[in-house]
Amino acid sequence: MKQAMVKVAALLLMMQLLGGCASEPAAPNPGIKESFHTEISANGSKRFTYVLEIAAPALRGPYTQSASERARMGKQYEGFGRPRRVNFDHALQLKLQETGFCRDGYFVIDRAVSPQGGELRGECREGAER
Repeated sequence: MKQAMVKVAALLLMMQLLGGCASEPAAPNPGIKESFHTEISANGSKRFTYVLEIAAPALRGPYTQSASERARMGKQYEGFGRPRRVNFDHALQLKLQETGFCRDGYFVIDRAVSPQGGELRGECREGAER
């Protein structure tokens, strides 16, 4: 009887440990870097700069000397090695929701976006609360 209780207690402890590991936050996406800087001026205006960078994977050159073999591999791995595309506007909206900055939207001051990321400077429609 005592041995069965020890087994049950050990099983419950293992379940709690596994449950705790499963509830850990997701790891950040490898190859994606983002930064979000805010500024509140003396007159209460709120500005931010959001930068998103996607690193292109480093790939080695062709693995064979045959042109036909390289062409076959190219078709097989079509798109492999191209930089990932991320929806910049969607990533920005997620960051604004996460931080609670610019709850009433924003004006774009400067914007530069490419398939590998981008940068946006903006000013919130609402001012800072005092």
